[in-house]
Amino acid sequence: MMKLVLIGLGLLIASTTAQIRTKGGTLIAKEGEALTLRCEVEDPTIAIIWRKNSDVVAVDDEIIDTYGGYEVSMEGSTSVFTIKRVEPINSANYSCALAEPEVSVTFVIKVQVKPLVLISPDTGIYHARVGEKNLVITCHVKEGNPKPGVVWTKQTSKLPEDIKQEHGRARIVIPEVKKHHAGKYNCLAENVAGMDRATIDIHVAEPLQGEREEKPWVKNEDTFIPVRKNQNASFWCTYDGTPVPQVEWLFNGYKINFNDEKFKKTSETAQRLNGYSKSTLTIGDITEEAFGDYACRISNKLGSVIAVVHVSGRPGPPQLSLDESELSWTVRAFDKILEYQLCHRLENADHFLPENCNSVRVKKSDNNGDDKWTHSVDLGSFLEHGQKYQVQLKARNALGWGSMAKDAMSVELQRVQKEETKGSAIISAISTLLVTLIYLF
Repeated sequence: MMKLVLIGLGLLIASTTAQIRTKGGTLIAKEGEALTLRCEVEDPTIAIIWRKNSDVVAVDDEIIDTYGGYEVSMEGSTSVFTIKRVEPINSANYSCALAEPEVSVTFVIKVQVKPLVLISPDTGIYHARVGEKNLVITCHVKEGNPKPGVVWTKQTSKLPEDIKQEHGRARIVIPEVKKHHAGKYNCLAENVAGMDRATIDIHVAEPLQGEREEKPWVKNEDTFIPVRKNQNASFWCTYDGTPVPQVEWLFNGYKINFNDEKFKKTSETAQRLNGYSKSTLTIGDITEEAFGDYACRISNKLGSVIAVVHVSGRPGPPQLSLDESELSWTVRAFDKILEYQLCHRLENADHFLPENCNSVRVKKSDNNGDDKWTHSVDLGSFLEHGQKYQVQLKARNALGWGSMAKDAMSVELQRVQKEETKGSAIISAISTLLVTLIYLF
């Protein structure tokens, strides 16, 4: 039975002389095994609190955190706390405490986790061509504690000497693909808890005889990619050319430096598909400093081309459409849109002035849980009829204002004259009739 405890405040009614006989320390546990912690006290009538870091998980023989997989019991003057199946999340400081927080001992639990590796690209077989430039294969360690070491090997032979290893040997780069690069490559990750292996098979095809030289081309599916701050972001470009072109990724006009702090968790992969190649850039835990323009530059001896995509957690440029006086738009963003700003100017004006910008409230119906926000307004509430205007729009979320639409929308609201003309005609007819009747009488 739980003693009198004020758990919310972390206070217990107990003797100030209460002591804990057990000493804390560091314990190593393997994932999947059970782990037992023992806390012996001088006075077993005093309430015993178990904490994981600062969170209370058990008091005496009652489990507070019922989802943690814990058991607790008393054996005489010893509280026995058991983690039934150790998981990586159990790497934490567990403490046994008495009357005051300072009367406690701490057990530092370090969970050993077997490595889990994945190879990117994850096709299993990679189709390359002789002459292909900068082929990148990355071994991603998804799990593992302590941090595993990573080794690349080639089955049946040594790893070719012209293959470069980067990012702590987790990434291999083939500067120029040749026939001897064909084969199966293994990524092996190992620590004290175990090992894991992943394999990719690289097929290398000879270039076609008499193949025509072609300038490189490149394209991407979107010009804006919405992302969530501190989550992974991936985007790509497709390309081709003869001779096989070289791929480079640029950030805000400069070639990406993978040693830069904001790009340390960035990986680049390439994939040969049916008739074209695909280059994918993945940024781990993207920060606001990494929001910006990313250019995929494709080059061979016949020329160079780029495709640019803007990547941001702030709202993207709105897509505007006009139906008579109703302006509609779609904005892409993962984080909740807080406000729209609609601006207008006369057709010949140079700038959108602050006094000509209006805040538009967001409606619940604007979003259905995806990254698209849609809204519409009647411009008759903002503009005068018979004038020629240009209108622009942008949106704001918790990260700030996004960019305006790519192009301003030209608008002219027509004056409503039909009803007035009809009314005037009726009045004129009545007046004429009255004059005629007066004349007759």
